[in-house]
Order: sequence, then structure tokens, then C-alpha cells
Amino acid sequence: MAHASRRAALRGLLRAADVDALLVTDLVNIRYLTGFTGSNAALLVHAHGEPLSRFCTDGRYATQAAVEVPDLPHVIERASALALARDVGKLKITQLGFESDAVTVDAHAALDEAVGDAVELRRVPGLVARLRLVKDDSETAALRAACAAADAAFA
Repeated sequence: MAHASRRAALRGLLRAADVDALLVTDLVNIRYLTGFTGSNAALLVHAHGEPLSRFCTDGRYATQAAVEVPDLPHVIERASALALARDVGKLKITQLGFESDAVTVDAHAALDEAVGDAVELRRVPGLVARLRLVKDDSETAALRAACAAADAAFA
């Protein structure tokens, strides 16, 4: 799968939404953008490239993350989203997008406190979902293989 190309496509949407980065907390979106299959993670996709982006998970998944997400810098912290949010100032982020369709009110309050006064949190719902609507070649091939297996099972 072309996870890096998916993140590159997302960067174009981030620039159009006028945010410096997106904090991805929906695990389905994290898997789409990184390939990570664990149950605790957050992803910071910076509009200015991979070196400024970060992947975070807890210590249970350190080995798995090294295998599944080898192309991004890793942060190991149980409270993944908050850990990434606390570091946004170091990455020159002043406008941080978040998945408002996946973040609770309490999680938003915690994020707001973590980023501090110098960073504005901006609602940007559905950016990754918009990318997921269009299937790439590997997804199309997987769907065709699944249909063929289903057809064979029914036959």
C-alpha cells in the first residue's frame, strides 16, 4: 500500500483547509494513512512533509509500530494524542486541525489544554474520509480478490 502517497494527498487538503497539521485520532484513518493495526495510536500529519510528521503509540506496540510504520518518526506514549499535541509548538504549528467528527468534547478540552495558547485548534472533519472514497490500485485489487473468493464460495 502507498501510505506515504496517501499522506501526501492529505497534505494538499491540509493546505486548502489552512491548517499546518492534522491530528488524526480515528484508528480507521490511522490505519489508512500508516498501515498500523494496533488499538492505541495517534498520527500528526504536517502540511510541510514527512520529517515533521509523527506517529505515536504506547509501549505495547513499539515493535509492531517499527514494522508497520517504518517511514515516520515514532513517539512512545500511552496518551498518544495528548503527547503529539504537547509537541506541536516545537514543530512550528499554529493552526492544528483535528477530526471533530471523531473527538469527544472531553478529548477536545484536553487537546486544547495540551496545545496551549499559541496554537489554535481547528475543526476539519472528513478530510481523510474524502481520500478514502477513491480507491487506489491496491485497494481495487483487494476488493476484486474478495469478490472472487465470495463468488467461489457461493458457487
